[in-house]
Amino acid sequence: MDNKSFFEDVKKETKTAILKVFSNIEEISKVSTIKLQISNLRGQIRDNKLEIGDFATSNIQKFSKFQEIQLKIDKINLLQSKVEVIDKNL
Repeated sequence: MDNKSFFEDVKKETKTAILKVFSNIEEISKVSTIKLQISNLRGQIRDNKLEIGDFATSNIQKFSKFQEIQLKIDKINLLQSKVEVIDKNL
């Protein structure tokens, strides 16, 4: 094998390897973009759930007939009391 043939083979293999690398980078980029979109949507879902929770706890009288909600509100109040006690002891 002469030098020219050797370098042509090296050039060909290098080009193939670079194309594979760029293909993988493109795929990773696409997957990362999709994962970021999913994360953003989950964040929006979480934010909306928090708004629902804030609305329910701010309007306790309207939701007191729902035992499950009242139990959660009671637990929130208990946890808030614990936070206040710990905070006072700092």
